[in-house]
Amino acid sequence: MNNKGTFEILAWIISFTLVILVLAPIYLAIGDQYPFYVENILFILIFLTFLRWLFLMKYHWFDTMIPFKLIMIFAVIPVLLYLVDNAMDFQAYADEQGLETFLSEVETSQQLKLARYIKSEYMFFWAGAFICSLAIPIKMIRSIWRMKNKL
Repeated sequence: MNNKGTFEILAWIISFTLVILVLAPIYLAIGDQYPFYVENILFILIFLTFLRWLFLMKYHWFDTMIPFKLIMIFAVIPVLLYLVDNAMDFQAYADEQGLETFLSEVETSQQLKLARYIKSEYMFFWAGAFICSLAIPIKMIRSIWRMKNKL
């Protein structure tokens, strides 16, 4: 296996490990009652993947693939819509029902801490994924331009 393939596998292993570490406190405290696991996992993975692409593109398998870069310029649009839609859903849930609805089995002294952790990490990874999603098309266009003009 070449170095770029090894880097990609290692990056995904690190990403999934981080997902487990970030979501473990939530799962250990409330189990399956948290309704935003899928969205949260996707936010973390989108953030880490796009961040890798922004700063470490020369180590990826698509470094010289112009068609992939062209697709990614436009594929980010549905990702951005997904991110905004799910952030709105989370915020509406937090405002209307409150995060306390699924924290009822947690000790009263720990509920506020866990609610703050949930909201903070959810919004942190959402913001990171959103910002990286905005930057990806710029990076791809710049990369294509550099390949075409050999800078």
